[in-house]
Amino acid sequence: MSLPHVLLGLLSRAPASGWDLKSRMARDLALGWDAELPQIYPALRRLLRGGFVVMKRRRSEKGPPRREYRITPAGRRELREWLAEPLAMPRPRDAALARIAFLERQPREARAARLKEYRALLVAALKKASPGSTAARRRWRALLEAERAWADAERALLEAAVEEPAPPR
Repeated sequence: MSLPHVLLGLLSRAPASGWDLKSRMARDLALGWDAELPQIYPALRRLLRGGFVVMKRRRSEKGPPRREYRITPAGRRELREWLAEPLAMPRPRDAALARIAFLERQPREARAARLKEYRALLVAALKKASPGSTAARRRWRALLEAERAWADAERALLEAAVEEPAPPR
């Protein structure tokens, strides 16, 4: 996946400024992508140079004029081609998931605390997740529910297990 394609996808929904695109990504975790403004603006400039978007300056009630980007027919074609590429298993790069992968390396009490902490994060994310007006949002909600079920099952296994010695360091 590439940031320019994510931006084209967001712009296919509605025109937006770079700031608007950043806000949409931050709000919609179902996208599975996040980027900062120093990444977004160069990507928008490349899309503009490639003819995939057009930019129009609009007056702003606050501050300088806004640069609003719209997807072009060439941008829609590029997005359709990208969407048609074969899918692959996602490969997350997330420190929190890596810490969960090494739960067994922590003492029992720390594991229980981490699982409780992770479950609380999942419950909070589920409360914020919309019911699912798109396939991506329904997928995100299902993933959160599955993760919550996993955390509950791990805690149950931990509680049912006989006290074990601390893992070697």
